[in-house]
Amino acid sequence: MKKLVFVHGWGFTPEFWQGLANEFSDFTCEFVDLGFVGNVRPINDHDAVYITHSMGLAWVMEQVSDCKAIVAINGFTKFCRDENWPDGVPSKMLERMIRQFERTPEIVWTEFMKNCGVTDPLYPVAAKTDVLIDGLRYLRDCDIRTRFASLSVEKLVISATQDRIVPEKLTCASFGADVIWYKGGNHLLPLFETKKLADDIRRFLDR
Repeated sequence: MKKLVFVHGWGFTPEFWQGLANEFSDFTCEFVDLGFVGNVRPINDHDAVYITHSMGLAWVMEQVSDCKAIVAINGFTKFCRDENWPDGVPSKMLERMIRQFERTPEIVWTEFMKNCGVTDPLYPVAAKTDVLIDGLRYLRDCDIRTRFASLSVEKLVISATQDRIVPEKLTCASFGADVIWYKGGNHLLPLFETKKLADDIRRFLDR
């Protein structure tokens, strides 16, 4: 039986994957926890297929030595813009989020979640502010372009045309034309396009 390892993005918890994982009851499913609310739980398994969301892709590229395949949902290879990466998000935006998060974490987190597509986000009581700030710094600095391009395993990239966190031009810069686009989709495809996503991932796994 194939093993799937799910890796969430910034601000979320492993529960983010509950709906999608339920579509793969015939697989062994495990969940990385990046520690934004709960305890950190890394998983490095060379026999697993890693299913990632947003920043989760960068975590896998830097923390997992080998795997069977990778699925990148709402992902990117370098988030912030620089002189050689004009389609990234302005680093000043991340700097501002970091400064504001140190003062009013609930406001920054809530605004981010609304931009993702969450209707009524509620800041977790157990949220770890220091880990969340470190996550924002990681978003600002991460660059997995070389690692991703050199991957020899099979890759599936799925993105959304109305993603307010990872704009379409950033997706294209990261992955070129090899992308399955969900028209009208937002940054939370695993939550809002669960069935369709499961079908696309199954077709990929069956190849």
